[in-house]
Amino acid sequence: MYEVTPMILSDEGKVFACICIALFIFIITALLLGEERKSKWFQKRKTYSFFLRRGLLGEWLHFGYPCTAEGYGVAAIMLFLIGLSSYIIFAFF
Repeated sequence: MYEVTPMILSDEGKVFACICIALFIFIITALLLGEERKSKWFQKRKTYSFFLRRGLLGEWLHFGYPCTAEGYGVAAIMLFLIGLSSYIIFAFF
């Protein structure tokens, strides 16, 4: 009767989906870690110029660079999850 065709996204749709999933991973990680662990495990920039100011959401999602083993582990896990989700989106959709 009816033939089911798989949903295929355009290239722009795939890139948008990857960006949304990466943002979702950042938000979930920021919520799970909390500000205390983020400040222990990641180092933020000490000085800000006018051009480097961030908004409230940008400052909340900004992790900085890892400075402890836990920070490197969290960064590696986030990178792996973003890469895996991007691969799945581009390979199967």
